[in-house]
Amino acid sequence: MLNISSTSSMQTYLPQASAPDRATGSSLETKQAFQNFVAGTFFKQMLKSLRSGQGEIQYLGGGQAEKMFRGQLDQQLAEDLAKDHGAHFAAPLYPNFENYRQARQAELGGQLNHFA
Repeated sequence: MLNISSTSSMQTYLPQASAPDRATGSSLETKQAFQNFVAGTFFKQMLKSLRSGQGEIQYLGGGQAEKMFRGQLDQQLAEDLAKDHGAHFAAPLYPNFENYRQARQAELGGQLNHFA
């Protein structure tokens, strides 16, 4: 039986970040956010296109509730696909994004705000 309350055994399985890894943590977060955005956008558009080609069933259509459910389902599918398979889309684009970001940051004197 697995003892969940024991955290000492779990610590051996969790990787500990060293000092150089902590310095690149921001870069990893940026890369992950970029991957989620690029791949998420791609998958959302793909699912939207897929749904637009489907006709509604005349007698079994669920109305507005079904449309809302499908929208939420498509959003969740896109997020999951972006998380699991998004690296295939984001990896070729990320170096260009990083070059642009660094150039923009140098241009603004280090005052680049990603959330603006």
